[in-house]
Amino acid sequence: MFNYSFPRLERKISMKRMSFILTVLYVLSLVPLFITSFYNWPSADDMSLALETYKCFKSTGNIFTTFFKAFEVGFNEYMSWMGYFFSNVMFCYSPSIFGERWYVLVGFEMLGILTFGVCYFFRSLFVYGFKADKYLSNILSMLTLIIVVQCMPEGLARVEAFYWYSGAINYMFMFGMGLFWIGLLIRTVYAEDAKARMRKLIWACFWGFWMGGANYMTALELAICSVLLLIIRILSGTTNSFIKLENLDDGQRKTFGRIWIPACFNLAGFLASCFAPGNATREALVTGFGPVKSILIALYYVYDLCLEQFTRWEIWVALIIVCIVSFEMAGRIKHRFEHPFIFAVFAFGMTASNMVPPLYALSNIGAGRLQSIIYAEYIVMLVLTVFYVTAWMRQLLEEKGFAIRKDEAMFSVSLSLAMLISAAFIVFGSAMCVYENPGYYSGTAAIADLLQGNYQTYLQENQERLAALQDDSEADVILKPYSVRPSLIAFDDITTESDYWINRIMARYYDKNSVVLSDE
Repeated sequence: MFNYSFPRLERKISMKRMSFILTVLYVLSLVPLFITSFYNWPSADDMSLALETYKCFKSTGNIFTTFFKAFEVGFNEYMSWMGYFFSNVMFCYSPSIFGERWYVLVGFEMLGILTFGVCYFFRSLFVYGFKADKYLSNILSMLTLIIVVQCMPEGLARVEAFYWYSGAINYMFMFGMGLFWIGLLIRTVYAEDAKARMRKLIWACFWGFWMGGANYMTALELAICSVLLLIIRILSGTTNSFIKLENLDDGQRKTFGRIWIPACFNLAGFLASCFAPGNATREALVTGFGPVKSILIALYYVYDLCLEQFTRWEIWVALIIVCIVSFEMAGRIKHRFEHPFIFAVFAFGMTASNMVPPLYALSNIGAGRLQSIIYAEYIVMLVLTVFYVTAWMRQLLEEKGFAIRKDEAMFSVSLSLAMLISAAFIVFGSAMCVYENPGYYSGTAAIADLLQGNYQTYLQENQERLAALQDDSEADVILKPYSVRPSLIAFDDITTESDYWINRIMARYYDKNSVVLSDE
């Protein structure tokens, strides 16, 4: 027989350095996605939902007139077609109303608001609410963002999440704004400065009402949070209540006493959206499931869609790192995490509630824009659940008398080694997956299309189409089919039939009698 030993890692990983490295890694991962945006082009509903503001700016050249025109259009849509009034207004602000080349801003806008929303929410929850380490909070933010952006399901989910304005503004943009609003509520209570708390309370009221008029998936979840917040506010003010406020000074307690105001603003906006006159018109044209069936199917989809289809191997490995970071973070938090099962059920229910509105209205969740925020919501709730359960386990071990090392700046040698092994496993596995499928990650899909020249060809063909559409001598335009369809930015196209809906809105947008696709 023989004996052997492996060299042992003796170096600890700095929390601050890891936070910096992950931030740089996330920013670098966005570079190919930002480059992709420079080749983006408006399509489909971009030419109908923003038609009035496009014509307004084209005729007046006045940005302020165009800005207020969107509210007129949004009100008309609210009265005649769709209840989500915030989205109705935002539809009108497609960058393409100032010219097709301004459409490059869409990717920057959507990735920017998603990044801002996740970072703002995590920092509000962990740093302001739990008084946790800011570097550890940022690590969780970056890990969550990398998973959401890079592991987004392939296909139209990526296109409609980040690059197709009419889908992204109603879903991914509103998802990011929803996280921002929840973070704003937390800071309304936990900000140390009284004036800052008052400013945030006012902003929370303002944005709470508008977020009630977002897409019904996001609006419903925020309405649920508002109802829970009202219940907490009522119960925490009663004698012998099982709900107690922690770590609040007198000024913060006073501000919490007003937290019902933004919650009511949000519910008012949600009810105004639900009972909009225009909803009846749209409901007459679609058939959905009943409320009970929609809830049951949504619960099933958490298992089938989220856990089975969305959770790829690299996400499970990344959750090991999330668990390690959460373990360290829990050692710096005074709050006691006592109900992991209840929180897991809450996270499960919130993920399911995200799917109920489209099932109730349309009987399906197949559209890429729907799946994109279902996926994003699921990942955020999954990270929070891992954090809660890990924090509960650490506190339980400490209560049992286990001595757990606590370092204010470094991960332990064992935890550092575990994270390095997990990272190496992800790098090696990712290399094999990308070699087999260049579109495995969002960033690698962008790089593959760029290197193959698909982006350049797609942009050139759109510019040729634009020249034909802007030719005043032709009233009936025949356009060439695309020779390439980049995986991240190609959404939908016209057909050879002039009465197809996209053909009709393109003809109206460019003042043509008809627009068709050549069958050659």
